[in-house]
Amino acid sequence: MRATFLRLNKPKEIPGIVSKEDLKKVRSYQLIVAGLLFTVVPSIELYRRIYLGGERKIQQGQYNPKDGTIRDFTEEEKVEVFKNSWFTKIFGEK
Repeated sequence: MRATFLRLNKPKEIPGIVSKEDLKKVRSYQLIVAGLLFTVVPSIELYRRIYLGGERKIQQGQYNPKDGTIRDFTEEEKVEVFKNSWFTKIFGEK
């Protein structure tokens, strides 16, 4: 099985409607907009946390897919999950 999901779709020319060059331009604009979204959304969250003194969100519970219930964590479990997360290990506790 080949990893075809990693390749970008090449624009196909629709005869008489849109040229291949125009489709390439549209595709590049789509990639720019997607890149802006992936840049702006995390930047807003970091600004809120660093400059406005916001707190990081802590996981409150855990979903059990077998029976569809949600188990709430105790305070000790919340602290343990927070300290053991990879995000906390990389960026610190603030």
